[in-house]
Amino acid sequence: MALERWELVQRQKGNKIGAEMAQLLRKHFGDVPLPTSETLPSIKKFSPETKEALEKLGYLIYSLTGKSIKNLKEEGMEFRRIWRRDYPDFEALTSIRSEVAINPDELFLPKSNYKTLKRQEEMVDEFSEELTKKIQGVKAVIGQAPDYLELAFQHLDKTKDYLFGEKYHYDSARTKTPTRGSYIASIGGSGYGWRGNSWSAGLGHFGVYAAPLVVPV
Repeated sequence: MALERWELVQRQKGNKIGAEMAQLLRKHFGDVPLPTSETLPSIKKFSPETKEALEKLGYLIYSLTGKSIKNLKEEGMEFRRIWRRDYPDFEALTSIRSEVAINPDELFLPKSNYKTLKRQEEMVDEFSEELTKKIQGVKAVIGQAPDYLELAFQHLDKTKDYLFGEKYHYDSARTKTPTRGSYIASIGGSGYGWRGNSWSAGLGHFGVYAAPLVVPV
């Protein structure tokens, strides 16, 4: 429901007062429905020229549709969860409603493992600046956990290849989704499909990389 989701977002931002106000409103007046498909914003798209330029550089383009991890599980997507019951609303987070582009042959930024989240964000910004010298109307970002999961599901449907799987040495993409405290979710592969994990934003890990998503400006 809408207030519950807004509360979760405020908690992620550290806005404790806003989150508690939303919780109080839900308690006394009930929640309000989420937007229907008719009221959701349209999916943001690349221009035809931008799409063509991206594809020439080896990018694959997908449309993320605002699905939550819960939605994906209900559709049959299976993955191992490492996150705990401490944050049960995690699976209610939704992906962006936008086209995104990835280069499956260069999914991770080289040497972006062993880096803090802050340094990985800087590396993605640097990558974005270089990309915009070649293609106008795009930027590269680190996505949220449901962005990478919906993307992985679509990529498997399209290519029959597991994103973050054996081809990628089962490494993980750092996301910007908080789990608990200073820990941030990462999405990766395993012998069982996809897995969710979390790692401190202030620490690097040998298997946690920056995986830039290219989106329309």
